[in-house]
Amino acid sequence: MSNYQIDARTLRCPEPLMLLKAKMRTIASGDTVELLSDDPVSQRDVPAYCKFLGHHLLESPSPEHPYRYIVQKK
Repeated sequence: MSNYQIDARTLRCPEPLMLLKAKMRTIASGDTVELLSDDPVSQRDVPAYCKFLGHHLLESPSPEHPYRYIVQKK
């Protein structure tokens, strides 16, 4: 299993989600991507993307990590 990171801070919709989609197409099932995004729209887009395609949203922004999403490919 491999882990990847995308730093999309300062980028605005739709760029963070587009970068996540592009990376998810290139990785193996079970791999994870850490997406760093300070775009408020990502709070809606990332969970919706995961639900639609069946990927696992392992972590959403929290007070400790306000911009971090961790997504595992199905």
